[in-house]
Amino acid sequence: MGEKHYFAVIGDIIGSRNVDDRAGLQRQLNAGLADVNRQYANQIASEFLLTIGDEFQGLLRTSEDLDRILASLRVAVHPVDLRFGIGVGGLVTPLREQAIGMDGPCFQRARAAIERAKERSTQIEVECGETHPGFEIYSLLYSGMRRSWTERQRQIIDLSMSGMEGVEIARLLEVSQPAVSQHLRAAGVAYVRKATATWLLTLVLIVNKNTFGEEVTSA
Repeated sequence: MGEKHYFAVIGDIIGSRNVDDRAGLQRQLNAGLADVNRQYANQIASEFLLTIGDEFQGLLRTSEDLDRILASLRVAVHPVDLRFGIGVGGLVTPLREQAIGMDGPCFQRARAAIERAKERSTQIEVECGETHPGFEIYSLLYSGMRRSWTERQRQIIDLSMSGMEGVEIARLLEVSQPAVSQHLRAAGVAYVRKATATWLLTLVLIVNKNTFGEEVTSA
């Protein structure tokens, strides 16, 4: 059995320098981080927190709800958008309650991933210690689709991907449920869900292969 693997998440606010009320934006983000820490406490190894400037990071034990966590953080700062770098690997320092003051391959890879996202103007990148074309394909296609969405489509997609049902989204945004469904269809939510599910499964397969020496389909 190999070393224990974690999922380090480093996030960054896109275009934060163009935001007039940066203090208000950071309050929104802090509230979103607190909500994620509370809602997904059983999956979090070290809590999410703001670090340097407009960056934040957290450490997960599992990728089970990674898609919902990222979507929830995007919802928190809407209409501003976020980019993410995901690093998969071990730690060489003890775990801390909050995701700061630790080091290891997972954080080094997350840093490489977020820097690549900045260079390529993508919304999400993964670094796991080996090349996998599925990650690059997902990154490019998802980022391209996201840039094509209207602000309202992006908001509704993120709410949906965070786990909120259509009727709840309609109530929150004070629109009709058919309007929500129309936005989801126009944005291609079915394709986004399928692609994201495959992306998450690929993460699980790689981690299990590295941990157990064989590919299995459940963590």
